[in-house]
Amino acid sequence: MNDFNALAEPIKKLIELNKTQFEKLAAAQQESAKNYIALTEARIKAASTINDPEALKQFTNEQIKLAQSGYEKMVNDGQSLFKDAKDYNEQLLNIIKQSSSSYTDKK
Repeated sequence: MNDFNALAEPIKKLIELNKTQFEKLAAAQQESAKNYIALTEARIKAASTINDPEALKQFTNEQIKLAQSGYEKMVNDGQSLFKDAKDYNEQLLNIIKQSSSSYTDKK
């Protein structure tokens, strides 16, 4: 029975690690979608107020600034996702190392 518990413990850790990782990813995607919807609604509203060349120029300048900030956010988000993936992989390797060393110690 102890061998089964020793085998089951790393599996439980892996399940919990994966659950946590999937929850983080789902929350990030949900937040991103919510922000994109709000931005789209705001830009549609702003576009609907264009009634002269000056308003069009202002709207266009705002769009350029949004594109620049959107690019910067995409880069930052990508770096954050990379760090999260790296942390996940390190935790995964630690679980595997711990379980394999505890298994080989019992032989």
